[in-house]
Amino acid sequence: MQDLETFLKESLEDFALSRAERKDLKTHLADLRGDPSSEAKVRQLAFQLAQGAIDEFGQITALDWLQGVIKLLYTQENKIKSSAYFSPGGDCLHRIQRLIEEAQRTLDLCVFTITDNRIVAKLEEAHKRGIAIRVISDNDKSSDLGSDLDHLIKIGIDCRFDRTSAHMHHKFAVADHDLLLTGSYNWTRSAASANDENIIVTNNPAMVNSFAEKFQEIWAKFR
Repeated sequence: MQDLETFLKESLEDFALSRAERKDLKTHLADLRGDPSSEAKVRQLAFQLAQGAIDEFGQITALDWLQGVIKLLYTQENKIKSSAYFSPGGDCLHRIQRLIEEAQRTLDLCVFTITDNRIVAKLEEAHKRGIAIRVISDNDKSSDLGSDLDHLIKIGIDCRFDRTSAHMHHKFAVADHDLLLTGSYNWTRSAASANDENIIVTNNPAMVNSFAEKFQEIWAKFR
């Protein structure tokens, strides 16, 4: 709570919650979600800080800041959300494309194979706008007809491969270290058009962190 109080005071000195501060505040509030007592303490603290800031910053500025804090504390945006998608059909493909489109800083992909040019096109766009993309894949599948891994390497995306006798069979992605996509869905056209597949997308911090750590473990192993 002390760290949260310090953060709130610093954000108030900026007169309003910036986009970056909103994201940081979500992280600070993550451990308090669903705890009415803790949420009440945050609410009380925010009101106290806003009241004390009225004389210094003005009523409108202080109340705008307070409104932003309360909205993050109680709106659904601040809650853990998970969604499931299924194929055949375009639902899984479109959700993967949207994950790539909405990435703001980093995108870590750990996938058995990539042969769907529609996904590759989104990765190219993300790479061009400066998203730091890392890809882990299976060496056997990377040499298959239709594999797009060589193309990703040529355009400058960092790729590493499992070169053991076993397969790197994961299919997951972590965007900006705060959103996880995982499931049975291979990143291929047949997965969208014919196969019975699934993906789950979640912002659950424990799940995101677990997969992010696994990605880093595999990344370091496949140097």
